[in-house]
Formats: sequence, C-alpha cells, structure tokens
Amino acid sequence: MQSKKRNRLALGGLQVLALWGGITSVALAQQRAFNVPEAEAVTSIPELARQGDIQIIAPADQLKGIRTPAIKGEMDVREALKQLIRNTGLKIVSDSDGVIVLQMPQEQSYLGGPIEEVVVTGSRLKRSTFDSPTPVMEADRETIQEEGYVDLGDALSDIPGVDQSINLSTSQEDTQNNGLSVISLRGLGSNRTLTLIDGHRTVSNSGNRNAVSLSSLPKYFVDRVEITTGGASAVYGADAVAGVVNIITEDKLDGFEARVTGGGTKDGGGDNDNFSFGAGQHFFDNRLYVMAGLDYSRQMILRARDRNWAMRSLEYDPDTNTVTTPDTSSYMAGGYFNSGAYYYDESGLQTNYTSADGYEDRKDGTLITPADNLSAAVKLRYDLTEDTQLWSQLLFSQVKTNSVREPYFMSYSSEYGVDDEYEVGRISLDNPYVPSEIASSSSSSGVTWRRRMVEVGNLEIYNRRNTLRGWLGLKGTVFNDWDWDLTYGYGAYSGFQVRRNGINEQRMAYALDSENTGDGTIECADADAREDGCVPINIFGVGSISDAAADYVRANVWYRPHNRQDDIQGTMSGTLFDLPAGPVESAFGFELHRDLTRTRVDPLTTAGLTNFAYIPEYSGDIEAKEVFAEASFPLLKDLPFAHELTFDVAGRFGHYNLRNVNNVFSGRLGLQWAPIQDIRFRSEYSTAQRAPNTTELYSPPRDDYDTIVDPCSGVTQTSTGRYDDNCRMDPGIAAALEDSTTFTQASSEVNAPNSGNADLHEETAHTLTAGVVVTPRFAKDLQLSVDYYDIRIAGAIDTLSNTDLLAECYGDPNGIDNAFCAEVTRDSEGQITKIVNEDQNLDEERASGIDAALAYGFRLTSLSIPGKFKISFSYSHRIDLNETYQGAVTQETDNYNGEVGSSKNRARTKLRWSKGPVSLSWAAVYYGAAVDSNTLGAYYRSAGITNPLYYHFSSYWRHDVMGSYSFGRDRTFRVFGVVNNVFNQYGPFIPYGTDSGNKYNYNATYGVRGLSYQLGLEAKF
Repeated sequence: MQSKKRNRLALGGLQVLALWGGITSVALAQQRAFNVPEAEAVTSIPELARQGDIQIIAPADQLKGIRTPAIKGEMDVREALKQLIRNTGLKIVSDSDGVIVLQMPQEQSYLGGPIEEVVVTGSRLKRSTFDSPTPVMEADRETIQEEGYVDLGDALSDIPGVDQSINLSTSQEDTQNNGLSVISLRGLGSNRTLTLIDGHRTVSNSGNRNAVSLSSLPKYFVDRVEITTGGASAVYGADAVAGVVNIITEDKLDGFEARVTGGGTKDGGGDNDNFSFGAGQHFFDNRLYVMAGLDYSRQMILRARDRNWAMRSLEYDPDTNTVTTPDTSSYMAGGYFNSGAYYYDESGLQTNYTSADGYEDRKDGTLITPADNLSAAVKLRYDLTEDTQLWSQLLFSQVKTNSVREPYFMSYSSEYGVDDEYEVGRISLDNPYVPSEIASSSSSSGVTWRRRMVEVGNLEIYNRRNTLRGWLGLKGTVFNDWDWDLTYGYGAYSGFQVRRNGINEQRMAYALDSENTGDGTIECADADAREDGCVPINIFGVGSISDAAADYVRANVWYRPHNRQDDIQGTMSGTLFDLPAGPVESAFGFELHRDLTRTRVDPLTTAGLTNFAYIPEYSGDIEAKEVFAEASFPLLKDLPFAHELTFDVAGRFGHYNLRNVNNVFSGRLGLQWAPIQDIRFRSEYSTAQRAPNTTELYSPPRDDYDTIVDPCSGVTQTSTGRYDDNCRMDPGIAAALEDSTTFTQASSEVNAPNSGNADLHEETAHTLTAGVVVTPRFAKDLQLSVDYYDIRIAGAIDTLSNTDLLAECYGDPNGIDNAFCAEVTRDSEGQITKIVNEDQNLDEERASGIDAALAYGFRLTSLSIPGKFKISFSYSHRIDLNETYQGAVTQETDNYNGEVGSSKNRARTKLRWSKGPVSLSWAAVYYGAAVDSNTLGAYYRSAGITNPLYYHFSSYWRHDVMGSYSFGRDRTFRVFGVVNNVFNQYGPFIPYGTDSGNKYNYNATYGVRGLSYQLGLEAKF
C-alpha cells in the first residue's frame, strides 16, 4: 500500500487540497471506525481521509473558517464524509476509482461567500441573487449586525426603495401603533408588503393592520434579508403587490456564540444595549441538529427636551406664509374660561388670554419611545432517512413599550358615549367653585371652559406585544432530483395595552355639577353619583383639583388585540423535462391559510365614557385556498448573440371566503436574454389581485389621535375665499365668530379614527420590470444591475389623508353638504373633535422608478496596499408616486413624489477593507432634495407666494464609520464599534403647520438621534 501523502496541487487554476491513500472504490463501502474531532474543514477533511485511507481533493483556499462537526462511530467512508460536509456548502462533484472531489458551487470571491444557487426570494426555483428574473436587494448579516442599527426595521429602511412606515420615533403618540417597527416598499404601504420568515408567512403583530413588526425579530438571529420589488404575488400571494421582505434566519451555528453591545448619543438620551447568545450542535451521528438562542435589547427614552430644536415653540401658517411664536395651547393647567376672557396661571386669575400665556405641551414629549425586547428561538433538523428531513422552528418575542406625553385636556364641549351622544357641559353659575368675576361675565347657560388635567397625571401608553411563531415541516428528495416540502405554520399575536391617566367624562360631568349643602359642605348634586363615590371637582386655578377628585375622574383603560394565523403549504420543485438549451425547472404547490383577528376592550371604553380614543371590539377571519405553479424554459443557449434566452412563467389562483372577492388570480411572465456571458437583460410583467385584510373589512371606527391643521383656523367674519365661506357654514364656527373676530384651532391633536369597510372589493395591480445585469469576466468580482419598475394598482384599498378629507370638504364649490364633510365632526365651539378615515377602493395608486446596484471586490496590491476591499452602491430614482381618487367635484390626484419621506433620489454606498483580524468600513446614506407637499406647492403658485417658508429642503447625507478586531486562539473574540451620523446632522427643521413636520419640528426620515455610537464584544467557541 502506498504511503499517505498531503500535497497542494494546481487543478484548473484552482488551489486544491489533495489527500490520498491507495484503496479501491469497493473498499469505500467497508465499515470503518472514525473519530474525527470537531474542527475547521482544512483540518478535519485531511484527518477523515487519513482514517478512511482514501483520496479526497478539496479547494483548500475555501476551507478556512468553515467548521465541521465531530464524526464518531463505525460507518462507511461515503456516509462519514456526507456527515462531515453537511451544511458547509461543499459538494461531492466526483466519486470514482477511489477518488472523491469536493468543490464549492463556484469559486470564492472577494464579495463574500461562494456564489451558489439557492432559492432566491421572488421565485421557488434555484438561482443566484443576480440571476433572478425579479430584481432582488439584499441586506447581509454584516450590514445588519455591525452598522449600529437598533432594530431590523432601521437597517432595512436605509436601503433605497424601502421606506420606514412606523418606528419608535413616529408612533410615540399613536394609540394603536405605539412601539411597532414596520416598513413599506415603494411607498405603497405596509399592507402591500409581504414579510416572510425563511420563505413562510408569519402572523401580524398589530390589531389594527396587517403588518409584521420587525422589532419582534432580533437582528442576532438574522442571516440576511432579501427584498423583491414587485412581481412576487404569483409566487407568494397577492398581498405581495409592492414586494416581499424575506427574513432568512441563521441555521449554521455550530458551537456557542455570545454578544453584548451598548450605545448612546453625543447629545444625550436614547441609549441602547443588547445581550444575545446562541448555541448549535449536531447529535446522533449528525442526523440531528439543534440550535437555540436568546436575545434581549433595550432602547431607552429620548425626550423632546433632550434636543433643543424639538423644544422650539412655533407654528407655520401656509395660508399666509407666516410664523407664530410661541405655539401654545389654550388648554391651560389652571383653566381657560369664557373664550379666554379669564384664565389662571401660577400667579392666579388673569384676564384677556393671548397665545403667549398658553400651555407649552412640548416639555413632556417623547422623540423615541423606550422599549424592552426579549426574543427566543429554537431550530431543529432531523434526518429521518437519507432523502427525508423533519424540521421545526419556534420563535417567541415580547416587546414592551411605555410612552409618556403631556396630560390630557378637555372642555365643556367634550363629548362621550358610543355615538358621542353626551356632552360634559358648561359649569352652572350656582357651582360654589365659580369665582364671582367669571360668573358675572358668563351667560345664563353657564361658564364655558377648557382645562389641562395636570393633577390627574401625564398620559401613559403601555404596550406589551407577545408573538409566537412556529413551523413544522417535512422535506426531501424524490425521483432523484425533485425536492418537496410540506409545512404547517402557526402564529399567534397577543397584545395588551394599558392607557393611564385619562378622564372618565361621565364622572367629570357629575363632579362639575356640584352644590353647597348650606353648612359649608360641597357635594355632587346627583344622588346616584354620590352613592357611587362622586367627589366634587374645582378646576379654577393651577393645582386646584384635589387628589380625591383627581382619583375620582381618572380613567385607566385596557385593550387586548389578538391575531392567529394557520398556514399549510406544500411544494415540489425539479426538472420537468429537458430542452436542447437545458432542463425546464419548475415548482408547483398549494397553500391554505386562515387569518383571524379579535379585539377586546374594558367596560369604560365599550361604553364610550372616557376621553381616550375609542377602540371597538370586533372579530373577523379570512380563509384562502390557493394553488400555484412556476416554470423556467431555456429557449437558447451558447449561440451567437444568445448565450442564454430563458422564458419564465408563474401563476397563482386563490379562492377567498369573502362576499365581494371570491376568486383572485395573480400571474407573471418573464424573459431573460444574455447575448453574451457578461450581460443579461431581464423583463417581467405581472398582475395581482389583493383581497382586503381583516382590519380593512371588519373593523368599526377605531380611534387614534393625529396632528391636524384645521383649514378653518384663521377664518374671520369678513375673510373671503371658498374655504372661508364654507367654514362659516359650520354652526360651531359661526357661533365662535360671534364671540371673536377670528376662529382659532385650540389643539392640533385630533381624534382621527380609522374604519374598515365591509363593501370593499379586491384591488388589481399590474407591474412591469425591465433591466440589465452586467457581470464582466474581465472583473470577476464586479456585479452591476439597473432595473426599471412600474406598479399600477386599480381600485386601491386605502384611506384618504386628513388633509385630503378637509380639503375636499371645505373646497367644494357647492358647500359643505358632501360625503367628505360627513366624516368631519365639530363641537359647539367649532373645534374638530373627530375625522373618520374609512378604507375605500380608490381609483388608482402608482409607483414607478429606476433602481441601480453595484458590488465590487478588489485588491490594491499594485499600490502595495494590503488586504481586500469591497464596495457596494445602491441607488433608487422615483419617477411616479401618486394616488388618484374621486373628489367632491372632479377626479383628484395626489402627487407624493419628491416630498419629504418620498425623495426622488436615494442612495447608499459602503466601502469595506479587511486584512486578517482587522476590518474597517465607511458607509453613507443619501436622501435627495425634497419639498414639504406638492399640494401646498400648487397652492403657493396659485396664491402668488414665491418664497414659501419651510417648503424646499436640501439633500441630506449621513456618514457612518465602523471597525472590528478579532483576537484570541482561532480568533475566538472580536471587539467592534460604530459611529453613526459622524457629522451629527439632524436633517431639516420642519415645524408644526407644515405637511411633513410635527410640533417637535422634525420628520423621522432623517432620524432624531444625531451622532450615535455603539461598542460591542463577541465571543465564539
């Protein structure tokens, strides 16, 4: 027998590791005793070859960093090698005459791992990312883990084409969305963005929308995220109209990993930290793999008073292009009486209120909601046979948020009851607390009043969101090359919300109706209320409300949303038959899914007795039965001007249990043409029909509070214009103008409930994409793609904005007797108390644009610069983003393209250098110049306003730097750090009164942290 040897050989230009012994192929089937310890593949493969006395050829330069499990026991050589290389990416490409050859699917590149064929999001056929017929963007583990993002939503929203819909700095004052982290593709809404986990549907984390909160998916468990931008409905379902976000989780962990990070901001506030660990191990001769992990992250509060720009008190009036300062509220801490004739401050009773005397409601505001996030994950795979595997995955998440803001306010015109049928009312002149000065200036019907209920306490909104997701499946191979899988998915979301320190308005009415018994005792006049513990309340003066009275009127309420999802899916994929140009790859299958939503609320909310947002109880379910198929036909190959020509087709048919929907169909046609190997053109046309979800169909009006600018604010008794005339038609505004020369909005926080609509039907989308991919052979690590997209949605399911509703209401030349004004409720003082946003089938929504992506890995050895470089660049240019609907008189179109949050141009670039244990990176994010509102722009032009304030905003850059260093035996430990927003750029100052700003003077697109930093330590064993 010839001696064992270990040599390095050049085989086809590829560095390989060769190990051989002199046995025949027959001997490969003999049982042998193996004891190969867990190690890197560069060590374990030679050891297995030695113990098996065989020859193995493997690519040595690609084995570094790849770990293999321990192999122990008696088995034949082939079985031992199969277990050793499982989950490594290595494949047996030749096995004859006692020689086994291993290879990666393609040669390792500077861009990262091997470019292998996998199931890429947007198709169930195996392809590489750049070979996908549908444009696919990717955020890799390095980007997600190392660039200082607090949650996954922040990481993805930096990708051009991905918009942050809701996060901790946009939902701090929301009743139902508080604490969510949701993205929207192409600006088309989160309800048209399908979020998957490892290619499977997952339950929504919200009781009022179909949205997967990315804060419930810890970054540590994520391997990469693939994002398609249209045309995926035929593969995954019609709710993928705008695209798919496929979160692919870690599944190759072998050993133990732990990680700790901590971060803060230069200007204070908003600190965060994270602790996570995971472990993976093979058992039973590598037939069983188990991985488990735990992750805890904490986001601390960032208060408005932590940022000077957030505390600037001003209001912009676009009608007159002027600024008013300070911007305060007439809902005073000591009370505001008889239209401002009297009010109280810390000095006592005052007369003739002005805005300079008002209550500053910014000081208790929150810019980033504090959040605690605990997540756990378990994965297992078990090989039942050589061709069949049982797998399971379980994810649990608990997210807690606690938002605090200024105390609630109310007035004599505050309404309560399920249908707002009651009014708190004026204070009787016989009330013993009424000062004589105020009584003498009041009408016989009583004292009008407004009051900030400071003694009751700051408003608090606590949310706990528990989400359990699980999948159980079987997958395997039949008929030699057909892959199959059958999966059951279960998801349950349970929310619990407590809102504290509101007002029981019924009790407030009782407490205000007080009387003097004659012996100096003041009591509630209503005997039943006294029996129920009524305490008379004195609202005249700062701190005048007693603790007992505050306790009596205080309302704490709760809300429990629950979602459940059941999903059964089966697929098969493989080669149908062979054409001269290659095999016809196909996939087909079925999916059955049911989504159930149910909400429960406390008795006070059910009766509508508080000034908290009214959230109704409701339930509804949607069941769908779907079948789908997909195929790729190679038409030409390796011909002049036709290196490849491939036709792709996919279709999905669904049946729903909905009265107005029934059957829906989604289809896709695609063509890929590579005239030469280096250039490939791709184009797709798809159609999709999306059925409304449970909330859009079944939800009654569910209250929420929005910041609203009343177009009637500033109207006088004599001002002219259509808006002015229509505003004065409202009885409340007309009454207010009898007491004052100018009608003024009292508060920008207005109840704006969203409502479902049982008459909705499906929306239909048509999507066209066309592009080119360049992978030149002269630069093997260069990849470039440019793609055009055009998405049109007919009968789009959406609500009109508050701005549109008010504009159509008061801009109608026929007056205010229209459907839009029917959604606006004003009280007896003319103040807006409610605007209902009902889901409708609008005429059309459209989004179109161009995306470009580049990735290039290179070395600069010619310049004597060591190490490897990798540069990536992505760019998105919007051409259209608009919404068309039937207005009060004509069809209207809202153009959102180029507005703040929807810039026409966005880009991101990153340069990374690495050598050995050291890596350094620089990244930049770009938002193009934007305007506040295209609708306002049209108004400015018609009004002759040539230089509007707070309208044009210049482009914005954010620069990040990061680095890491690995040390210890086998680089067991790694320290890393990142500085985000190196130049501490906060973005434009956008005050209240603008369309895109708020009372804290920012838009969340640009962030609120300023310069922030993170340091971390990671260990792997």
